[in-house]
Amino acid sequence: MPDQISGQLQAALVALVPTGCAAVAMPVGESDALPRLSAEEDALTALWAPHRRNEFAAGRACARRALGGVGAEHACLPADEDGVPVWPVGYLGSISHSRGLAMAVAVSAGLYSLVGLDVEKTNRLGEGAMSRIVHPLEAALAGSDQVRTSILFSLKEAFYKAQFPRWRTTGNFQDLALEVDMDAGTAQILEMDARFAAELRQLRFAFRCVDDYVVSLCWR
Repeated sequence: MPDQISGQLQAALVALVPTGCAAVAMPVGESDALPRLSAEEDALTALWAPHRRNEFAAGRACARRALGGVGAEHACLPADEDGVPVWPVGYLGSISHSRGLAMAVAVSAGLYSLVGLDVEKTNRLGEGAMSRIVHPLEAALAGSDQVRTSILFSLKEAFYKAQFPRWRTTGNFQDLALEVDMDAGTAQILEMDARFAAELRQLRFAFRCVDDYVVSLCWR
């Protein structure tokens, strides 16, 4: 990934996060160029393919740096039985990866109660995937536009990542319909399946596009 694009993505991520959050992005490089994993993290990833292990290591490195930015130094982030990062007591955050990029956001749980982060390429979705992502209420917005559908996909991924650690609710992308302001880079929930906690309607959404990436955040 060119340094210019990496820097722009870091700037976009920092611009998205609300006051009190820390956010870090970095290219996914070779594992020996990244901070070392903890013994628990190393054991978890020992049998993984190199590219997946490198993504994991970069994501954890971003998360540790973000946690350091909000006062939690030298944190270990093991994974629970569902593979969800276990954040230090009193803190919460979110990690995302996409095609050579890793990023993370962290914040004190006293400031916010939910946070979800996602980064995606905007040029990868095929017609079949697009049809599974777009809710009927979003059809006028998305049409057959790959970039707009990718933005919806990323915003919905951020939503699922924000709610899952607390409620463990699974679903599909058409369980959620969003109203997106493409100019402002914001969104709000139009419709949500009743299986999801009602308080999720209070989530705030924001996104930024850089080159062929979209970075999305939701929080409460």
